[in-house]
Amino acid sequence: MSQNNANDKSFVNTSNIWILQHNYAKSTQIMHACMKFAKNKTDIVILQESWMRDENITISHLLFICIKSNVQNTHVRVLIFVMKNTKKFTCTSRSDIVNNEDMQAISIANNKIQKEILLFNIYNEKSWNANDKQLYIIERELAKVMLNSEQKIIIIEDFNAYHSWWNAKISNFIITKVLINWINLRKCNLINTSDINTYHSYSDQLSSILDLAFASKNMCNHIKNWHIDENANTEFDHEVILFTIVTKKMKLIENSLNASYNLQKVDW
Repeated sequence: MSQNNANDKSFVNTSNIWILQHNYAKSTQIMHACMKFAKNKTDIVILQESWMRDENITISHLLFICIKSNVQNTHVRVLIFVMKNTKKFTCTSRSDIVNNEDMQAISIANNKIQKEILLFNIYNEKSWNANDKQLYIIERELAKVMLNSEQKIIIIEDFNAYHSWWNAKISNFIITKVLINWINLRKCNLINTSDINTYHSYSDQLSSILDLAFASKNMCNHIKNWHIDENANTEFDHEVILFTIVTKKMKLIENSLNASYNLQKVDW
């Protein structure tokens, strides 16, 4: 899965589900720019650091329905927009699994993929409570999510986490122990193409890989065409990321390119 696959016609299928991932920096301008781009090529838009005003009111769009956590007296930082009237799939909020301003879950059902897909949208916010030993949302919420071994999973997040699994330049691992433990326990693989930067700080001239996606082993052969879209210019530091959920039946073949990470080999 790389940028070189972006125009591969083998992925063109009217029943495939296109996912867009982006961090919005709480900007309405960036949100409108990204939604304008998304309307012609995306079925589900996954947002972090979305713009919200009082009572969790955000932008609206004629072609998309907004799904957000039902959290009172706070500004939700994760949103999902789903294309209206689509016949490709059904989408349901799963607030019974998690309901937090920084983490949400939806189920995606499609008659060509056996069993529903559980998709998590996470912004790895640090706790405002200085005495909270579980500093980040992956420690406070993701670690608590218990799923059966057959559950199909996709996790999309602005992790702000640093690890050599997705960035070979990293030797000092930051905010990754709980995440990788959870990922390994559920046998998830990395969706990103390793070592492709997803964040560029124009003020500091720094680049990094902050926006990540993972999929459970039983989903890996349904995830294709991960790439950064160079045509989606939202004038922000985070890249616009796209990938496809392929809905046609596929023979399961072990994916050796993006293998799951072996936590036992890590020297913490």
